[in-house]
Amino acid sequence: MTLPAPAPTPPPGYLDAVGGQPLPRVARDAWLAAVDAGWSDPARLHHEGRRAGALLDAARASIAASLGVLPAEVYLTTSGPTAIGVAVGGLLHGRPAGGRRVVASAVESMAVLSPARGAAEELELVPVDHTGRVVVAEFERALARPAALACLQVANPEVGTVQPVAEVAELTRAAGVPLLAHAVQVIGRLALPEGWDVLGAAARDWGGPAGVGVLVVRSHVAWRPEENPDRGWVSGFPDVPGAVAAARALEYLRDAWTAEASRQRALTARLRELLPTADAGIVVTGADDERLPHVVTFACADVVGEAVVDRLARAGFSVASGSACTSDVRMPSQVLAAMDVEAATSLRVSLPLGCADDAVDAFLTALPAALAAART
Repeated sequence: MTLPAPAPTPPPGYLDAVGGQPLPRVARDAWLAAVDAGWSDPARLHHEGRRAGALLDAARASIAASLGVLPAEVYLTTSGPTAIGVAVGGLLHGRPAGGRRVVASAVESMAVLSPARGAAEELELVPVDHTGRVVVAEFERALARPAALACLQVANPEVGTVQPVAEVAELTRAAGVPLLAHAVQVIGRLALPEGWDVLGAAARDWGGPAGVGVLVVRSHVAWRPEENPDRGWVSGFPDVPGAVAAARALEYLRDAWTAEASRQRALTARLRELLPTADAGIVVTGADDERLPHVVTFACADVVGEAVVDRLARAGFSVASGSACTSDVRMPSQVLAAMDVEAATSLRVSLPLGCADDAVDAFLTALPAALAAART
């Protein structure tokens, strides 16, 4: 194990980190302490309010230090999607008609596409290659026309492919367009790229609580949210214990994420190598090299992914099918569609922090029987 003790201990067959993962013990302890000390309104001037405010300020400063940005550039909110929505709204707010054109990759999550469609006058989606990586030349072409905002995920959480953010950032900088980078499933797994202007993330991705989102707006960016931030918290009432736990979870990973990512990259490389041998109908998708260390997606011929998920669940394994953003309404993944991959036959494995090495071998052993049962 590469994580400091006490390390997270997800259930042995739990392979759906994108769907959530256990809080590290240190983050849970920090949350409980903050529940006792930070229950008051951090905007109040009395002793209890000042104490809550100090905890919130310390959490923002800690997150800023972990991300290598200024504390004043960090804002917290109620979730990752809320952070993205606040970012898009604030970047487009007050722009005149004709000045709200948005350029985004075709594989952005619905957390980006939904608010962009709602606030933009025009949304242009830039195509990707067969691995899910955006085509830089096409992004450059899209920026040839005036735009108010460009959006590009740091990596795709459905297939793991890392995006060329630094390259695209050079283009957006030359065009005078702010770049919003969605860092879903990235922080605590990969080093952040250079060049972005605004960044959105969810604390749950690095083992923090689900009710905390992080928004980083660099100091040079013109951002006008409709709701004024309350002591660095925007949209909703500040969750001081949640902010403290999010900061502590990130501190916990700060010195260990590189080793843990290396360990998990070896495990997912093993999956990518052995999955096609486990069943003749399996095709692994996404990039071979520049990818998230913990995500593997594969398509299975002649089977419905949800049926395999059910069979695996009966055997004690938790994985995902299709798109985590759209599965509740049974819509096909726009990410896989953009890659020309059949979403209905796709499965995703994502290793939680602290995932045991032997969980991968156990999954590989169980998968052929689950596929056979789903095909009957």
